[in-house]
Amino acid sequence: MVSFKVHDLTPGFGAEIEGFEFHGEVDDATHRSLREAFDDRGVLVFRGLNIDRTAQAYLSEAVISDTKPTVEEAAELAGRQDGFWISNKEPGAAAPFGRLLYHCDMMWSDEPFLVNSLYGVDVAPGVVPTLFASAAKAWDTLPDSLRARVEGRSAVHVTGPEGFDDRRRGNIDGQLLSPVRETVMSTTTPVGQPHPRTGRPLLYVSQGMTKEIVGLSEDESEDLLEDLFKHLYRPENVLEHEWHNGDLVIWDNVALQHARAAVDIDGPPRTLRKIGSPIPTVNTGVDSYRPIG
Repeated sequence: MVSFKVHDLTPGFGAEIEGFEFHGEVDDATHRSLREAFDDRGVLVFRGLNIDRTAQAYLSEAVISDTKPTVEEAAELAGRQDGFWISNKEPGAAAPFGRLLYHCDMMWSDEPFLVNSLYGVDVAPGVVPTLFASAAKAWDTLPDSLRARVEGRSAVHVTGPEGFDDRRRGNIDGQLLSPVRETVMSTTTPVGQPHPRTGRPLLYVSQGMTKEIVGLSEDESEDLLEDLFKHLYRPENVLEHEWHNGDLVIWDNVALQHARAAVDIDGPPRTLRKIGSPIPTVNTGVDSYRPIG
């Protein structure tokens, strides 16, 4: 029996799931409703939950699975990501400081996460929010003149985010954060990329991980990317989530991009527990982080 309400957060995407209570598993009706809300809205926000990593993994899997996940499957997923934190305080956490431009996790891989989730474990009032932009809405609203320029075009995405020291970054300022990896990886996709699960067309380029448009000169590629980014990240296509302890945010990592302003490692605590699924077969390890810009 479904006992929650879906409250839209923007006209095009994002929803808060109001009145949701979780007791370890969901029934069939609740599973269907969560999946429908996820496919329709792309970002689901749950507030005031008291859940562990296994419960977070269960709900993350539930929104993309045809059948309900089992608690055992969720525990296995959670166990494989036991050290996955986004934090300026947790030892060994990812992205401990700096600014992150818009990106999809592992956009540079043929196996990106289909779903991502963050849970507020220890956040202080006023910490840096997470920003989301919809690649699906951006494609749906792409002006005809800009659509004609990307017709039949492909883009190259590389390991990042924020790894373009030599990029023409326009008015991007602040200290960007770049992970250092032993191996640079890349993939090439259509600019108008169909979603791998739903088939919905997406404007599949990002500030942080798209290197270039195939077949164009460097200046032509940068000009086109800048125009696409202006459309993709316009204010009406951005959702800002202000963090509180007990917040769970689950989003479609292919249809949605996320970003944040600069986090200060000496600033107020911002510890978010992370789950991504499915687990990729490629090595995603980061050796260290460095500031650029």
